[in-house]
Amino acid sequence: MTVRELLAEAAQVLPHRDGLPDPAREVRWLLAHVLRRSEAWLWAHPDEAVDDEAAARFRAWVAERAAGQPAHYVVGACPFWGRGFEVTPKVLIPRPETELVVELALQLPLPAHPHVLDVGTGSGCLAVTLALELPHASVVATEISPAAIAIARANATRLGGRVHFVLDDLASSAAGGFDLVVANLPYVPEAEIAGLAPELTREPRVALAGGADGTELLRRLVCDLPRLLTPGGHTLLEHGDGQAGLIAPLLPALGLDEVTRMRDVSGRERVLVVRRHR
Repeated sequence: MTVRELLAEAAQVLPHRDGLPDPAREVRWLLAHVLRRSEAWLWAHPDEAVDDEAAARFRAWVAERAAGQPAHYVVGACPFWGRGFEVTPKVLIPRPETELVVELALQLPLPAHPHVLDVGTGSGCLAVTLALELPHASVVATEISPAAIAIARANATRLGGRVHFVLDDLASSAAGGFDLVVANLPYVPEAEIAGLAPELTREPRVALAGGADGTELLRRLVCDLPRLLTPGGHTLLEHGDGQAGLIAPLLPALGLDEVTRMRDVSGRERVLVVRRHR
């Protein structure tokens, strides 16, 4: 079969439904991964023949996706900051909005050899990316899930990021002295879990659920920041819409300043930037 014929066939299998607004784009993405080509190549070569083995793998992937498995789990990889990270149902799929944390980190006035902590690393996308983008940094990453930390280690090894991984509940065993702490902790309010899109229910609940108002783990980490941060050190906290206003009142009593609240491309407050007093 040709590229064009396979895409047309798959479009009939993968229905338009909630959480899947562009099935045509999804099937192109899946076929591009099967063929190890770009989507642009597919557009340019619609009449290219696809061998039987690749066609069979593509059909199997489309069937998995039609059954509700997120596309990144089907493929086993997700792009983040221009690199491909291994993902499985044991880790949260990296989101494009989390790249805002990296963007902000690279703009901070960090020392020449910064000490960086990533709390709740999941796939390792933040820790590994920062280790690669800040080659003189010493990066530590914590994670409560043994399965997740194994995937994060594999990503670091494959991509060449030097990260020290620690199995930990938040950062309870970290010694402190960090110039930068980053975290993308679970922040979905408990009452909203049941109403999530079907694809999101395939992701680890422990990586999504943030307690009653979504800030349970964020509050715990914020209360530990005076111990973790060096004087003048910064923290970048990804959070849900409206949650910065719940966290900010805690800061003054802890010797912390709110620097700014950064919005994502959709206009929602997404990252709270915090600094410890000097």
